Amino acid sequence: MKKLIVCLTFVHIALFAYTHEDVMRDYKAKKYKDVCLKSAVFYKNAEKNENILSIIGDACAKVDYINPLGYIVRGLISTPEFRENGSYFATLILQKKLIYQFMNDGINLKNLRLPRSKHILSVVFENLVKGNYEKDGKKFIIKTEKKVYIVWLNSAKKRVVNIDEYIDNKKIKTHWYL
Repeated sequence: MKKLIVCLTFVHIALFAYTHEDVMRDYKAKKYKDVCLKSAVFYKNAEKNENILSIIGDACAKVDYINPLGYIVRGLISTPEFRENGSYFATLILQKKLIYQFMNDGINLKNLRLPRSKHILSVVFENLVKGNYEKDGKKFIIKTEKKVYIVWLNSAKKRVVNIDEYIDNKKIKTHWYL
C-alpha cells in the first residue's frame, strides 16, 4: 500500500509539474494569472533562472498579485537588467504598502520619491504624493488625462485596498491589493 501511495504521488507530481517551458508558453499566450499562480514552486524554492523569475514577476504584476514579488526580488541580482526588474518589483510592493498606510493611517506621502512606472500602483502613488486627488468621504478620486481612479478600502476586508479604474465614466476594472 505504501508503495502505491508513493508511486501515485510521483505520477501526480510528474503530470502536474509546471516547467520553464510551461511558463514561457503561458506567458506568450498572455495567461498571466496562470503563470503567476502556477509558478510558486520556482520562486519559493530559490529558482536560479533569473529570466524565468523576471517573467513570473512581470506576470504577477500584470494581474495585480503583488505579494509573490517579495520572493522573486531576492533572486534578481546577476545583471543590471535583472537588478532593475528587482527594483521595479520591490517598488510595487512598497507603493502598495504606502498606499495602504495612507488610506488607513493618513501618513504624509508628500516628501516621498520612488521610481515611476506605468503600473496602476505607481500612477496612484504618484498622484497621492503630489496631492492630485479629491476626497469624497473615505474615497480618494484621482483624475488624469485619460482615466479616473477611485481608491478606497474594502469595509468587509480592511486589509484590502481597491482601485476602481474608469475611462469615459465606465468602470473598466477594479484592482484590489491585499
